[in-house]
Amino acid sequence: MIVKDLQGIWELCLDAKKEYRIPPKGTDTICLPNSTAHAGKGICKTEPTTDYMTDQYYFEGYAWYTREIEVEESWVDKKLTLFLERTRISTVYIDGVEQDTLDSLCGYHKHDLTGKLSAGTHKLTVRVNNTDYPTRGGHMTSPDTQTNWNGIVGRIELQIREMVYPENVQVNARTADKICVSSDICGLESGEALVVICRKSGELLHEAAYSFESGKLNVEIGLTGDDLLWDEYHKNLLTAKVSVAGESEKVCFGIRALSCDKRRLLVNGNQIFLRGKHDGLVFPSTGFAPMTVEEWRKVFATAMEYGINHYRFHTCCPPDAAFTAADEMGIYMEPELPFWGTIAAPGEEYYNESEQAYLIEEGYRILRDFGNHPSFIMLSMGNELWGNKERINSFLHDYKAVDNRHLYTQGSNNFQWVPEVLEDEDVFCGVRLSKERLFRGSYAMCDAPQGHIQVAPPDAKHNYDEIIVPSELGEGTSTDGYIEIQYGTGVKKVKAEGGEQELFPEVPVISHEVGQYDFFPDFSELGRYEGSQQPLYLKVYQERMEKSGTFAQWKDFFKATGALALDCYRREIETALRTRELSGFQLLDLQDFPGQCVALVGVLNAWMESKGLITAAEWRQFCNDVVILGELESFVVKAGQRIEMPVKLSVCNWEAFSGREVQYRVYCDASEELWESGSLTFERGSERLHEAGVVSFEIPMLEEPCKVKIELSIAGTGYKNVYELWAYPEYEVEISETEISYGGKSIRVVRSWEEALECRTHDVPCIYVPVQTEADVEGTYCTDFWNYPMFRSISESMGRKVPVGTLGLFIHKDKLADFPCEVHSTPQWFHLVMHSHCTVLDGREDVQLLVQPIDNVERCHKLGMLYYQEDVPVCTSRLWEISEHVEVKAFAKSLVEMVNI
Repeated sequence: MIVKDLQGIWELCLDAKKEYRIPPKGTDTICLPNSTAHAGKGICKTEPTTDYMTDQYYFEGYAWYTREIEVEESWVDKKLTLFLERTRISTVYIDGVEQDTLDSLCGYHKHDLTGKLSAGTHKLTVRVNNTDYPTRGGHMTSPDTQTNWNGIVGRIELQIREMVYPENVQVNARTADKICVSSDICGLESGEALVVICRKSGELLHEAAYSFESGKLNVEIGLTGDDLLWDEYHKNLLTAKVSVAGESEKVCFGIRALSCDKRRLLVNGNQIFLRGKHDGLVFPSTGFAPMTVEEWRKVFATAMEYGINHYRFHTCCPPDAAFTAADEMGIYMEPELPFWGTIAAPGEEYYNESEQAYLIEEGYRILRDFGNHPSFIMLSMGNELWGNKERINSFLHDYKAVDNRHLYTQGSNNFQWVPEVLEDEDVFCGVRLSKERLFRGSYAMCDAPQGHIQVAPPDAKHNYDEIIVPSELGEGTSTDGYIEIQYGTGVKKVKAEGGEQELFPEVPVISHEVGQYDFFPDFSELGRYEGSQQPLYLKVYQERMEKSGTFAQWKDFFKATGALALDCYRREIETALRTRELSGFQLLDLQDFPGQCVALVGVLNAWMESKGLITAAEWRQFCNDVVILGELESFVVKAGQRIEMPVKLSVCNWEAFSGREVQYRVYCDASEELWESGSLTFERGSERLHEAGVVSFEIPMLEEPCKVKIELSIAGTGYKNVYELWAYPEYEVEISETEISYGGKSIRVVRSWEEALECRTHDVPCIYVPVQTEADVEGTYCTDFWNYPMFRSISESMGRKVPVGTLGLFIHKDKLADFPCEVHSTPQWFHLVMHSHCTVLDGREDVQLLVQPIDNVERCHKLGMLYYQEDVPVCTSRLWEISEHVEVKAFAKSLVEMVNI
């Protein structure tokens, strides 16, 4: 094959109104591959939006790209193909005459120009339309992610071949002794084709000629030798080349068998656990996905530094370069059809025959263009689908009949509250098995009940085994009829067909879009990056914070909310790892999601850069192929309490170490006094989750509160994990709704401001606990889910409770000397916050804040939980409701000491 590279300068005409019917004369130029926005073409728009990043050169319509090409005499009778690696709806014109149109969003555009070009100079025009898609396109076209760009990216080639040539070479290689190679042989009914299999390095493994009939080659080949199988640890890659009549096509593949043993996911017979991230092709510097292997190597290398081994692409499919890099690096890939909506059956409401036909064909294009990659392990039918389950299952059935190299899932979190494992699906990806059986730690308020990370005191023991495989099955939930659901960023009423039987999955279960813990904005990102997409929403946030008088604190808020969100992610991930019956999770997200009202939910920013809140090595302590898991009922303990902490190992790669001991150290963080040390000897095993033993120690009879650290490590390796406890003496504090007393001192608890002023006038020690009003904000410990504006709007539309929307605490800890703590929320604050409210203090300059709830950047209130107002101490926590807790007694003691100074 001869390849004429068509990258370079093209004429450009932007036709937003789609007025032209024949190629117009170019009014500008553009260097392709590129998008119009990234090239800075069109009218620059600098108006900020708070829905997503500002695409400064946003354009929709027809873009006409034109250049001259020289056709050699020897090409005229050859097979001629215009190859566009990735674009939108492309229509090709030769010398002003329309040829054909292709509309794949995910696959290659191969325009057949055979017989259309004579020798000499021709004007080639490609009209790209980024409107009127056969489907909405999910995150292939979304302004929330890679934008609805217009352009041509990746390879742009005129391919010249002889009229007899191999095409669509596919390799099905589950085992080395049975490698099935197939190919279309175009232009010849029967004959012989040469098949050559080599290692990626070039070492020859097999070469032989095989006959073909009816223009189809189908052969089985057996290989012998070492280091042939592919998985995340053994990236053995092979190539298969089919040659006929002087033309050839070569593809890269790997030998790997995917299978399931009930809820265990296996590669080559070995259990794996997917530590995944959501990916919506967010690349703000360009506004479209990278098209080179080197760029994707950099992306995956960053993710792997944080323990990620799996990518789930939300309603999108990455380009070939991503799969190639994933093959090389051992990343398990799950592309998804570009659809987020309802799949109805013929005759039902919402049935769209043409759209479904397009989506089905798009799936076949994904399988054809990228299916040889061993990293491509699973295909999803879409995101949060509703509709007809039998119809969706028919997609799975037909795909599996054609291509059994991959696993298939009906979609991600389909049917939400009324899930079902479909007959032909291999893996179930969701968040619940009924409305109450939750296997994720956090949920939007409109999807209540919420998760254990949001509503339960922090612990290190929770797992989902009893949720996934209940020891006692309930009666289920009958849900026949219509229910109102979150639908994208809005609301929709759908028909839900549920049964009376509980769902008992017999396939691997993957937890969908885990996390979504909100971080505070990093305003240093404003103006820091070049590119067509800019985070101009930060300007709006800054204006709001300046108005409420809180902008000077943004760095403190950023660090404090970041610390809480990271702890939530840690507990979420460790919960998943502690669950034997779970086969993986998919984070939302490792990086920020700069759309859907802007969800700053990542430990990395949208550019996949660290926010400086945690190192990759620290993150890998709890998100890696080997993790040491301590189990603790609570992170708050009493002096003199005996602690029994079971230790488990989550091991996906026993080859990573040879040790048999978990070493432990228990010590007081402030004094570094060692309280206990030792080791646990364990037997190496084959199961992922492995018992290592029990760490047993006693908290000394402390006189002062103390932060305790428990360090766990595997001898002779870098694997470690650290747990922090907060230990308190059992103070003899009396707490009631009218008084707090300790050590002969007392303070009056008053509920009205008038009474507080009267106490101040008469020098009576008091603390004012205001009665909660409608103007106040409810107290909650966990940081907000996703973002406040999107789910406030959805909750209001559904008539459900609006999310609280706060992001944890910023604590002026130097002013709380008698209650040791961090500047951010830690577990000893859980009950104190959950039994409090947040007073709105906008514009108030007469308050001195000690404990400050952090509000979201839409509402942007200045909030107080513990503060001084006109020299009167104010505490919104109702301590008498939680007086039995040791940390509450310690906090109450500190109030007595503070007020009686």
